[in-house]
Amino acid sequence: MKELQDRTALVTGASRGLGIYIARALAAEGMNLILAARSADALEKVAEDLRSSGTSVLCVPTDLGDRASLTALVNRAEGEGGGVDLLVNNAGLEWSMAYDQIPVETIDDLIEINLRAPLVLSRLFLPKMLERGRGHIVSVSSVAGYGAVAYSEPYCATKGGLISFTRSFRATAKLLDYPVNCSVVSPGFVEDAGMYNDMATEFGVKAPLAFGTSPPQKVAAAVVRAAKRDVPEIIVNPTPIRPLVALALFAPRLALWIIMKLGGGFFGVVADQRAQRRP
Repeated sequence: MKELQDRTALVTGASRGLGIYIARALAAEGMNLILAARSADALEKVAEDLRSSGTSVLCVPTDLGDRASLTALVNRAEGEGGGVDLLVNNAGLEWSMAYDQIPVETIDDLIEINLRAPLVLSRLFLPKMLERGRGHIVSVSSVAGYGAVAYSEPYCATKGGLISFTRSFRATAKLLDYPVNCSVVSPGFVEDAGMYNDMATEFGVKAPLAFGTSPPQKVAAAVVRAAKRDVPEIIVNPTPIRPLVALALFAPRLALWIIMKLGGGFFGVVADQRAQRRP
């Protein structure tokens, strides 16, 4: 999608964190917005700010873990919203804890929100995009989806799933000559918004110096660039990560050793504090 002006984007997880910055970046491109999240009040606050600058915004309170709610979101977006040209699968959950201590219900929640909802929404919106002859899907994954992060098995598995989904979809789109394509944006630690910011605030942790942090505006800009230029994959991190990702394919033990030396125990601090708070 080279042109975003006057097109319509749907952003999930738009009531807080990265979703707000992504919505602002898309509004700056002249896009109409459909915002989805569980909290109706929080969505309206975001919408009021965007509308004040002239952006058309439709809020659709949605429980992404509920199949019927996903169908209702698609129906409203295609009806009242006029159709979706850009789907941004941004909503996500994080939970760091030793795997033998993670509640099974938490695993289910991470799979439903981080992976199932993006795949189902992409499937439900795709026929209309193909019918209109245009469209793009951007999924917000994580650097954790590329490698070994301790205490984060469900999170890594679901974020890695988004990367694999994007690669597979692009292969299908190429073979079938789709006028629709798919991208994935994978941030590292993001300051001021999102999961890392929440953990830093709640648990007093800091990102390892070797990995650094990125501003949320940079992640939002990557989403815009992925959609406009059809970039397959974008990693947003201030330090080089791709060499480590490549090394993991050829020498997984060495890559894991390096990750642990560079601060691989970061999530262990969060996991320990969570474990201590359990009743």
